[in-house]
Amino acid sequence: MKKKNITLVFVAIVFSIIVGMIIGKSLLKYKEGEPDVVGSFSMNRDENLTVVANRKNISDKEAFVRLLLKMYKENSFHSIKFSTDHGYATSLDMTVYSWKKDIGNGESIMQIEFRPIEYGKDYDIVHNPDKYVLFIDGKEIID
Repeated sequence: MKKKNITLVFVAIVFSIIVGMIIGKSLLKYKEGEPDVVGSFSMNRDENLTVVANRKNISDKEAFVRLLLKMYKENSFHSIKFSTDHGYATSLDMTVYSWKKDIGNGESIMQIEFRPIEYGKDYDIVHNPDKYVLFIDGKEIID
């Protein structure tokens, strides 16, 4: 009888751990307020990202964009790590959505472009940020 009770307790503990791990993984998919990249494609060294803001409102778009650029340069997004084997991006386009669920059924909340002033030069966004122009929703942002 004691062996059955011990076995049942052990099975209950293992089951609880497994359920906790599953729930924990689903909760770690995103942190509210922390932006993340959910899609990426490159053409040559021009990078196009799909970003979720993981927030309802962005009160200061420019500060938010600067955060995204910093996260890209530091390669600190949660879901995607970028390879730099062939160098850094020569231009960066980002389409931003509030939540991941909005990608399929909603419009983006922001378009970001980080473009070189002169095309055809060997600039990249990490080593030569002063050679780039930032656009938010088509409007040039002057430093």
